[in-house]
Amino acid sequence: MREHVCPWWLAYTFDHRLRTWVHNPKKLFGRYVYPGMTVVDIGCGLGFNALGLAGMVGRTGRVIALDIQQKMLDGVMRRAKKQGLESRIQPHLADGEVFGLNVEAQFILAFYMVHEVPDGPGFMGQVRDSLGKEGRFMMIEPPFHVTAKAFEKSIRIAEESGLILDERPEVRFGRAAVFRKIPNG
Repeated sequence: MREHVCPWWLAYTFDHRLRTWVHNPKKLFGRYVYPGMTVVDIGCGLGFNALGLAGMVGRTGRVIALDIQQKMLDGVMRRAKKQGLESRIQPHLADGEVFGLNVEAQFILAFYMVHEVPDGPGFMGQVRDSLGKEGRFMMIEPPFHVTAKAFEKSIRIAEESGLILDERPEVRFGRAAVFRKIPNG
């Protein structure tokens, strides 16, 4: 049913404060995320990006931390509470390959996780359906797991699902693409 999914216990090896030196959420997402926004972090893991995004959306915004593993979501909320951000983060346990969201997000992030999805078109369709009219979807994949060819395939699937490639920002240790919805799509 699923491709390889990163186990919760392995996330502690890369989902920690030192990672900010390489993947600083404010630098990576600052041009897309503003106070008051609704943001979805798909495959949030232990919350490295979700916590950074929660700081960016401010008191009036919210971050939906979506994962298929309850232990990951528990970790996000423990960390959010320690940082005083628990009111901004809404944990959401996805049912396998189905998001189960009813939201129009202004920003959706899929960081190092699209390669774990067995149904690319289904996944991208759910991203499209959860993205608001002016929203952006950012996909970042690890080059040590995802070849350039495989990343291009993910871009094609996103485009075939009704998303338009806006840009390809440079991300250290990542292949990145930012999409928007096709108008009236």
